[in-house]
Amino acid sequence: MSQPEPALLVSVILVCYNSRAWLTRCFESLRSQTLFPRVEVIVVDNASADNSEALAREITAGWSNVSIIQTGCNLGFSANNRGAQAAHGKYLYLLNPDTWLENDCLAQFVSAVERQQADAAGGTIFEYEDNTLQAKGSHGFDIFGNPVSPSAGKDPPVLFCIAGFYFILREAFLQLGMLDEKFFMYGEEMDLSWRIWLSGRRVVYAPLARCHHRGAAAVNPAGGAKTVENRTSAQKRFLANRNFLLVIAKNCQHVLLLLLVPCAALIILEGIVTLLITRSVQTFKSICWDAFAGFWRLRGHVRQQRRRIQSLRRRSDFWMLRFLRFGFGRREEALNVLRRGFPKFNR
Repeated sequence: MSQPEPALLVSVILVCYNSRAWLTRCFESLRSQTLFPRVEVIVVDNASADNSEALAREITAGWSNVSIIQTGCNLGFSANNRGAQAAHGKYLYLLNPDTWLENDCLAQFVSAVERQQADAAGGTIFEYEDNTLQAKGSHGFDIFGNPVSPSAGKDPPVLFCIAGFYFILREAFLQLGMLDEKFFMYGEEMDLSWRIWLSGRRVVYAPLARCHHRGAAAVNPAGGAKTVENRTSAQKRFLANRNFLLVIAKNCQHVLLLLLVPCAALIILEGIVTLLITRSVQTFKSICWDAFAGFWRLRGHVRQQRRRIQSLRRRSDFWMLRFLRFGFGRREEALNVLRRGFPKFNR
């Protein structure tokens, strides 16, 4: 006799940090999901200073399928782990708050994963205000270890899902060790996706699971719902660069560890170009020197994680080489510099 389906099918985990401006539309889109009776919403607030938690409670008052967790401090994107540990759904959807979902988004995810017998899925991400394509996952990595997006008009076999839109079996998420909390934010989706593939599991693309995303709302808020300038922060670039090194060092077995060399060279080049343009030694130090120093400080963590990952490993570096792609994974960033100029750095 087959087992009955669980009452709760999808647990949507929404990590908030000063996200008040985006919550109303995000919650409205969750409430309109065709699967809503079988969805629970778990809000994890990272000690927001803009009353995000209070607004979340106000909007969801009367909902029977919502819970709100206050972390008391900023845990970054890894606060999703708190939500996952409290979740009851068969699937988790790790969702950013500066988003809204089309009505059947969650149903399309479930359909794609179950039809293809996969463990995780990435959907199609559009700009916040219209149907301009923003991203649809990555189908491989370049020689620097950067995720490479598929050509326009082509659907990827998904190697990396996009962070903030990660749909995954809860059981797999827990068995794989959840998100690495040392990352804080940036690169977690790459790290998790590597572990999915290495463990013998797989990620698929759900093209009809459609989500709209503002993107970089915290570090680049000008323009409201539309990005109007190229802006970043030294902290973001520090974390992104350090975490790229961590992803490679943790997950690559032998031959792919060579990716550390061009990855490090690219970080140095980014630092030199930034120094020449901004003339800020402190910014150079943050995005280059501090990234390497931070990576080195975590060498014990890397060794520990490599042992754990080895116990999960079912696929070698030679198997993973099928995802190596020609091209440059940060091509869109380079084109954005041509369109909007070199990034302005937040103080």
